[in-house]
Amino acid sequence: MKLLKISALALMSVGFFACGGSEKLSDDTKNELTEMLEEIESEVPADWHTNSTNSYFDIDVPGNMEITSDLNQEASLQYKYFEEVGGEGRENYMIVLMETKDEIESYDLDEDFTALSYSAMAVEALRDGLDTYEVLTKSPKVEKVNGLDCVINEMHGSMGDVNVFYKLAVFEGDKAFYQVLCWTIEEQKSDFIGTMDKIIHSFKEK
Repeated sequence: MKLLKISALALMSVGFFACGGSEKLSDDTKNELTEMLEEIESEVPADWHTNSTNSYFDIDVPGNMEITSDLNQEASLQYKYFEEVGGEGRENYMIVLMETKDEIESYDLDEDFTALSYSAMAVEALRDGLDTYEVLTKSPKVEKVNGLDCVINEMHGSMGDVNVFYKLAVFEGDKAFYQVLCWTIEEQKSDFIGTMDKIIHSFKEK
């Protein structure tokens, strides 16, 4: 039975901290902070660009990533970055998968999916094709990203002697469920996790 399009792969948060005092923020202040966050999230870094080629969504991508078609045949959009530096390959990948709500209804499943329940299945589906797999996010939660319910998970997996770090965001939109999956070599996690966060937090449904 078809449900999730994710399959075996070919091989910012902003916080406000108050120090001192115990006053609660007023509703007006909360609204102002929310608007500021949305403005920050909507800004595209100078060396990035917005991909608007899909009729359902927009997403920002760094300039060093190039569009590709060889990562996942079900992907609606896929990008890769690979560069050899000092004899070592630096690599970072991203795909977007989507299933419209009409598609999901056609499967005749007796379940109303949410971002959290869909995310749980997407995280489990990633296990296929990996030799080892660990979900690093122990208590995933729903947050708002550009007005959409979103659940973000981090995972670790391996294929042979290759260790991989994954970051998967599942969005529930008005029209579809979307998966934004980013990954890199585990040893390069610190180099690319900021890029992954920016990609994920740029996602918008049209």
